[in-house]
Amino acid sequence: GYICERKDLLVNGCCNVNVPSTRLYSCDSCLPNGCCSVYEYCVSCCLQPSKQHLLERFLNRAAIAFQNLFMAVEDHFELCLAKCRTSSQSVQHENTYRDPIAKYCYGEYPPELLPV
Repeated sequence: GYICERKDLLVNGCCNVNVPSTRLYSCDSCLPNGCCSVYEYCVSCCLQPSKQHLLERFLNRAAIAFQNLFMAVEDHFELCLAKCRTSSQSVQHENTYRDPIAKYCYGEYPPELLPV
């Protein structure tokens, strides 16, 4: 759930939490619908403990429809990684983002369809 600058990454790939600019559960670039313009912020925001209930509801509904994709998910972090990746729910007409700016979504519902 931490966001940091590349120079503040430790050898294990995690953020140095002792650097003042490192932030936990940052939702910068994210809209209230759970869609973000930056993938890393999507994952960080999704990892907020308050979002866990939303994700559990999603998993229960998605168990059948997306079982191959989400069967490998073992924890909250892996679920957020999978949810924030662009998916068919983020596009319309198979080749246009519903929201070309905020295309990484962890929210319960996909972005609204753009007018044609």
